[in-house]
Amino acid sequence: MKKIALWIAALAITCVNCNNKRSQFHITGSIIQACDSMLYLEHLSIEGLIPMDSIRLKENGQFSFHGNRPFNPEFYRLRVADRIINLSIDSTETVTVTADYPHMNTDYEVTGSPNCEAIKQVGLLLQKLQKDVNHTVQDRTLTLEDRNQKAQQLIEQYKHTIKADFILKDPAAAVAYFALFQTIGSTLIFNPVDNWEDVRYVAAVGTAWDEHYPGTPRTENLHNIAMQGMKNSRPRQATDLQIDSSKIEEVGIIDIALKDIKGTTRRLSDLKGKVVLLDFTAYSTPKSKERILQMRSLYEKYAKRGLEIYQVSFDPDEHYWKTACENLPWICVYDPDGIHSDNVVLYQLHGLPSYFIIDRRSELKARAEYISDLEKTIEELL
Repeated sequence: MKKIALWIAALAITCVNCNNKRSQFHITGSIIQACDSMLYLEHLSIEGLIPMDSIRLKENGQFSFHGNRPFNPEFYRLRVADRIINLSIDSTETVTVTADYPHMNTDYEVTGSPNCEAIKQVGLLLQKLQKDVNHTVQDRTLTLEDRNQKAQQLIEQYKHTIKADFILKDPAAAVAYFALFQTIGSTLIFNPVDNWEDVRYVAAVGTAWDEHYPGTPRTENLHNIAMQGMKNSRPRQATDLQIDSSKIEEVGIIDIALKDIKGTTRRLSDLKGKVVLLDFTAYSTPKSKERILQMRSLYEKYAKRGLEIYQVSFDPDEHYWKTACENLPWICVYDPDGIHSDNVVLYQLHGLPSYFIIDRRSELKARAEYISDLEKTIEELL
């Protein structure tokens, strides 16, 4: 029995060690031509830069760092003097980096993490932008006004690329978060303080992170930034809104009138006599396809009995919205003001998607955050 007890204890220790090992991330590789230089691993936390580990590089440049795997994507960097390589750690256990020191910030290889590769691409685009802007502001053949205008055009072109290729492509990805907070000089390229267009993208990433990493500090940080940006870029508060009386039916519903994919204005109030599922959404958010499939199932089951879906999109990219809803059988409309829209305040939206059920008399009967909570109410109202 004593031997069995010892064996069980040894097994338990082994399992603990296995769990500890699985809970670690590893960053390994080599930085050559940096013999005797210090290589630092630093955590780019919300609170600021936190030193984690360091090693004096030998002639072969090999290094290995490890740390506790985070609960959500976190950002780190390798640094030798003023040369920096930005990385992210999510579910990836091991990231391998190889570089040549004099050019390690522009010419390095990273394997084991698609997000780290995407972050590298963002970094290279940013470096090109900085170079082009510097060249523009130093061009004395242009007037000061022309230089400023051209520099701003370069920045807008960069933002367009970042939005399309790195944010809208997957708002929940680490690179989407990373891309939002890049700077040129000491100025943020995306202005989340009072530029409502940029705030929309912060909100889109925040919504995606809320689905994947609810309650984490970075998710809360995105929410706080987006909410403050909305307040700053929205001169009117909910209590200041002058609601046109024609928007309110006798039963109290707040009407919505927006254009569909064909440019036809569709009014929510025109659906009186039907049971309406009012859906505020963004097709670019994660799990959107899954939700659409669930809604198709509801629509196919209840449309002949009097159910209609009125779906309002807050997607930052109108073209993306048109492509996504092209073949949907219900009413799809687009709100060009996005999170800046009065509808966000009037319907007190705290996240996307948000669902409302309206009965045949145009009375608001229920709201929910999950499709699974809707069917029972729809069945009862039909």
